[in-house]
Amino acid sequence: MPSTMNKQKIKRLSKSDWLRQGLESLRLYGIKGLNIDSLSEYIGVTKGSFYWHFKDSKEFRHELIRYWEQEKTTLPIEKIRALSDNPSTRMRALIEVIFNEELGKYDPDMRVLAGIEEKAEKAIERIDKHRIMYTRSLFEEMGFSKKEAAVRARIFYLHCIGEFAVFKNKKERSKYISEKHKFFTSK
Repeated sequence: MPSTMNKQKIKRLSKSDWLRQGLESLRLYGIKGLNIDSLSEYIGVTKGSFYWHFKDSKEFRHELIRYWEQEKTTLPIEKIRALSDNPSTRMRALIEVIFNEELGKYDPDMRVLAGIEEKAEKAIERIDKHRIMYTRSLFEEMGFSKKEAAVRARIFYLHCIGEFAVFKNKKERSKYISEKHKFFTSK
């Protein structure tokens, strides 16, 4: 496994470094990429650094799930909420962030992890609900009825998941941002 970390001498990897690299290793190599030996090889360090931050691979997977939730759902939604009072502007920002910053890039692999890790399964359920409810609230603020907003939010969310599952190329996923915004916000 090739390393994405700089090959310079690293004094000590932070917990966040391990988690960030863990997400990438999961994306590239699947569940086997979370094996401590494979992950250490991928990053280009010894296992000792891993054990400095994590008791074992189970604790690592649990921390990885929390990290993914925080970095790819909670923080981006908080930033978008603070952008503007205009819900259409926030929807545009949401679409841009999802596709330009590749927020759903790790979702397919986290869903696979959920098949073997109960905490991941519960996190997926919680994250799906959080993302859909936030999107639904934007549609409601734009003047759609509760029912219309619920349907639009689900379709929007399924669209986003599908884009990341089907189109592996960032450029392909990021196409038509203006058109997507217009499509989802038009009455």
